[in-house]
Order: sequence, then C-alpha cells, then structure tokens
Amino acid sequence: MGKKDKKKKTERRMGWGAEEAGEELVAEALKRTDLDEGRVKLIDRDTSTPVIETYDKDTGELEGSIILKDRNREGLLAQVKIIEEVDVKQDHDGNLESISFAGKLNIENPSKTDRIWDIDLSLKNIGSTNLKSKDISIRELSTDPPENIDSRDFQLTGEVKNLLLVKEYISTLTNADDVLTIHDIENNLLKLKEVTSKPSKMASKPKVVKATEYEEEEEEEEDEGETWEDGGTSAESGLETYGISIDKENTVTFAIAVRSEFDKNVGNIKVVKTISDDFTNPVVRDTSVGRADIEGNKIIWTIDILPPERTALLKFTCSIFVTDITKRRTGPIEVTYQAASSFAEGLDIDKFDAYTRNKFYVDTVERDEEPGVWDCKLVFDNSSEFIIQLFNADVYSPEDKSTKFVDIDPDDVPMLPAGAQWHSKKWQYESDDYPSFRKKLEFRVMPDFRTIVNGSTAISDVILEIASITGEMKYDKTETPTYKAQDIVTTLKMANNGSAPLNELKIVQQYFSDEYQPPKASEIKMLWDGDEVELAPAAVSVEANVFTISLMDLKDSSTGMFEPDSTIEFEYPVHCVNPAKGSTFESEMFYRANTFPVSQELEFKPEVPTIEALHIRRKFRVGKEVVPVGALGNYRIILTLENIGESRLYNLKLLDKVPDKFEYGTYSMTPEITDEVGADTLKWEIDTLEVGDRLEITYEITGTGAYSPSDAQIAF
Repeated sequence: MGKKDKKKKTERRMGWGAEEAGEELVAEALKRTDLDEGRVKLIDRDTSTPVIETYDKDTGELEGSIILKDRNREGLLAQVKIIEEVDVKQDHDGNLESISFAGKLNIENPSKTDRIWDIDLSLKNIGSTNLKSKDISIRELSTDPPENIDSRDFQLTGEVKNLLLVKEYISTLTNADDVLTIHDIENNLLKLKEVTSKPSKMASKPKVVKATEYEEEEEEEEDEGETWEDGGTSAESGLETYGISIDKENTVTFAIAVRSEFDKNVGNIKVVKTISDDFTNPVVRDTSVGRADIEGNKIIWTIDILPPERTALLKFTCSIFVTDITKRRTGPIEVTYQAASSFAEGLDIDKFDAYTRNKFYVDTVERDEEPGVWDCKLVFDNSSEFIIQLFNADVYSPEDKSTKFVDIDPDDVPMLPAGAQWHSKKWQYESDDYPSFRKKLEFRVMPDFRTIVNGSTAISDVILEIASITGEMKYDKTETPTYKAQDIVTTLKMANNGSAPLNELKIVQQYFSDEYQPPKASEIKMLWDGDEVELAPAAVSVEANVFTISLMDLKDSSTGMFEPDSTIEFEYPVHCVNPAKGSTFESEMFYRANTFPVSQELEFKPEVPTIEALHIRRKFRVGKEVVPVGALGNYRIILTLENIGESRLYNLKLLDKVPDKFEYGTYSMTPEITDEVGADTLKWEIDTLEVGDRLEITYEITGTGAYSPSDAQIAF
C-alpha cells in the first residue's frame, strides 16, 4: 500500500558560510577534512557500520538506509568563494596613506573526475559591490583548468574601512612597561576604528617625530615629564616618548598592537618588524597572543587565531647608542593575514543548486510464492566524488497520483558521501503486469561558501630626530665688596645644537640667599636670535631660593618652538646685599628642555663661577718724580702707583697735568689727553692692581720759551 502526500517543505536547504580552518563543523553533519580541496566527512553516531538508517522526521518511522561504499564517509563540495585582496599603507600614527581593494567571486569545481552542471547561484547583500545581478547561472564546469572555475571581478561601491588595526608604540621612559598597558593602548587604538580609505591630509608626507639626547655626561635626574593634552595621536596622549641620550646605552621599548574589527576570527597573522641597524640587542618581553621570534634584524610575530574585537600586544626592547645628532630610523612593519569576513558588508550566498553524475532506479522483485506481488524499493546512487543532498524523492502509484510509496524531504535523508547509495524502505505492490512507477527525485551538489580575505598592512617607520642643548653663563665680575650693595650682571646663553625643535625651556638657578638675591621679572632681558623678546612676568618664579625662567608650549606662542641652530640669551642682575666678610655665592644652574611630543627632559649644566665677597679696604700710594735728562729743559716724569693694602684695586685713574710752556711725549704707556683739570691733562685708566703690585708710568717733557721747571712738580 502507498501513503498519502505529507506536507512538503518548500524551503530548500541553502548554502552556508564556512568559517576558518580551525572550525570543526562547516555544515550540519559535516566535518572538514581538507580545506584546500574542499573535502568533508559525514558525521553519524555509529561509524562502526557501513549502513546509516534514515527516519521520517515527523513520524519517526524508518524510511530507508544509506549504504556506504567501502565505509567511505567523505566527499567533495562545490566551492563558492569570495576572494578579496586588501592592501593598506599607513604612517606611524595610523593615518591611512592608501587602501587598495580587489574582489573576485569564484565558483569552482574541485573534482578531477566529475563535472558539475546547471549551476544556479543566488547572492544576497550585493549592494555594497558593483556586481550587476544577484543571480548567476553557469551551464557547466569542467574538471580541468581554466574551465573548472567561473570567476567574476568586483569592487566595493563605498569607502573601505581598515578592519585590522595595527599600531606601533615607542617609549624611551624607564617605566615604559607600566605606561604601555594593553588597556590604554586599546583605548588609543580604537580611535583608528573609523578611519576609511580616504587618505588623511597628514599622510601626504612622512611622519617625523622628535627624539632627544643629553649634552652632559653627568647623571640625569629622573623625570617623566609633563603629560600633554589629550589628542588623536599616541604621542599626544602620552603613550609615546622618543628621548634618547647621547654617548650612553639607551633601552627603547617597542609595543605593537593588533586589533580585529572583523565579524569573524582572523587567522594566519604575521607581523614582521624590521629593526634598524642603529638598534642592537632585541629582546622579546611579552606576547599576549601568539609567538614572537627574532630572526636576524627582524622580529616575526605569528598569531594563529585572533577573535573579533580582541587586541593582541607584543612588547620588545632594543638598545641604541648614539654619538651624534644624525636622524635615526626605527624600521618599518609589514603585516599579512587571512580573514573570513567580507569587506563587502554582508555579501553572502542565498541559494545554490548544481548537478553532477548520478543514477537512481527502482528494484522490483516478484515474490517466489506469490505471483503478481512485488517487493519494491528506490535506490539513489551517488556515483560522483561529491557530497550529494537528496532533498526530494517521490515514488507515485501508477493508478493514484495522490498515493506515494516513497515520500521524503530534506530533513529525512542525510547527505550522501561519494559512492554511497540510499535505499528506501521496501513497499509491496500487487499487479499482474510489470509495475511502472512515476518517480521524482531532486538533489544537488552540496556547496561550500567561503570568504577568503588576504590582507596586508605596511606601516612606515619613524624618523627619530635627536635633540640637544648646550650653552654657557658668565658674570661680569666674580668679587663683590663686603657690607655694600652691588649688582653683578649675569649673562646666559642657550643654543639648540640638535636637529629637533624644542617646545619647553627652563632656566633654573639655585641657592640664592638674603645676601645674594635673584632678579625681578622686570629686570630680565631676553634676546631670541639677537632680537629682544618680551618676557611674560608669569614665566619667572622664585621658590625656596630657586630662581626659574619657564618658557612652555612654545608651539602655541608667537615665537614658535626653539628651532635648531637658534640661540636665546638672558641678562639679569644678581643683587649682592651687604655680604659678610668671607661669604660666597656658589650657585648651580640647569638648562632644561623638552620636545613635542614630550619625552625625557634634556638637561645641560653650564659651569657657574663663584662670587666671593671680599673685605676690601683700599690702600695705595701715588708718587711723582721729576728727573732732568739730556740737554737743558728736558725732564723725565716718573709716575708710580702702588697697592699697599690687602685687597685688589679696581678701576683706578692716574692723572698728571703738563705745565704750560712744556711739550710732552715718549710715553711708556699712552695716556688719554683730556682737560679734566685744565689744558693738556694726561689720564691713564688701570683696570686692576693686584696686592703688592707697583705700576710705573714715564713720559718726557721739554720746556720752550719762558718756562719754569718747578711747574713740573705739581701732581694730582
């Protein structure tokens, strides 16, 4: 007897999106065995038998069985592939220089023996591509290239977003490991999330960042520097610093972060960091995911699987020793990866049908002892290499079309591996004639829908400009009298002798006291490259006997940053106020500077002379002698100046008046001719006269006319 039609499901089982290679299940009851060849394996509960029973899903009744050929449970899948090539180029700050995209839709026959034909493919969500139709029909695919592949190129209609975010962070701080945390890096990295294929204006020229060096060989004071205002770049957020010391071994910490914004796992990530020849001793410190190895001048970081919205972090350190201010490069980064999420935003398979080699038949056997009674069964033979889905098998009664002896739907019969047969449950039919049944069978080659994204990212390296400061300072005098008020003029000079502009400058002079007092802001004169520049009062501070001039945020000032080869000079008085006998002003001075972005602070210590308070009590002797020489009327005048005290004498003047009726000349020291005490006054200026020193000056006079020799005896 037959059975009435059961309600057929009109919705066929469609294709599925195959995940990455590491995923076990690619479709219901299938497991991948060879990803490249598209071979899969049938899964069932009992692998010990070559027979798999099939049941009606609604009634639970036995409907038939699958007979495996040589216990084989494997077969091929027709391949539907979206292959995308994405090439990203970006600078160190993550600004995109370019994104190139090339898409290809491939329908492939992986079999070397069986063709597939009458292929109907329907796509969904093609709006983000320039594919003209969602429906694709292919008459036949051969077993040999190139006829075994139908390939169609496509492009995206909108902007391409960078879905694998990669950023390098560089820090020369001693606590770099504490600064470069994965939490802070992740927050900074997410700012790159919305960057698209439209290149940034900043990306048109190479990124140059500033590094630093120290002029002095003395021990630096540890100072993390001030934090710059939050901004879009890692440098502005305080994550990156570039300060390196000249003539010293520096440790530089590198951190490379990779974050996936794909919908599915990203695999086969390979990050290659080329280390510049200036750096030595690379050491991998930490990898949150994957494995990092050092191979020559490269660090190669491999990550097998990176899930969506996950950030992976690699940290390593290098040493660098510089002896000059030549710019240093840090080395580029190359990244390759494979993803299973299309850049085409949801492009997917909606339906796939295809046929291949097959056969089916009905076994009709008349019973030995009951003539006219037939035992019948339907046999569907998958004679191909493919996994076949038999989603409809109907055998109708010759007399009554509403009666079916076989009635299955896609939920009732598992997929058939290569060489397998499906045997229906036997039915009985009574007829004296040869039975002739009407049959309707529908099947298809099972598809594998895969998205293959081959991505690459090239990140340009950083040019480290070495910064350096130098300078000098001096006093106009280094001695001051005791118990008197006197100003000593201080002259400072700071020079940018590096290659990086400086954004912060500080002059610090310490150990002022009541006897030696710092200047007021109004008393300070500033010269910038020889031009006088107004110094804001707020730039000057005195705290705990430490005098400071601070020039901050020069990039936002009218002068701009302190550029290479520029000089700044300061002049100001040190007020000596009644210093006691034996007191001294032994001061220390620091020139400090920093770059933008902020890094370790530069420091240069000029040599500072000591100001000594001298108990000066001036004692000196001045003498004059007139000696006749040669002919009558000729005389030699001998002037003497002697320091008979215990203090050095400064700024001395020696005057002598030439008598009337005398001519003069032949000087041992040329005088200045003045009229300070009348006509023909001779003046000599002596800067210093040391204790016990005696200065003798001679000149000659000759009388003319009615002269009086005694007039030459007059002295001043």
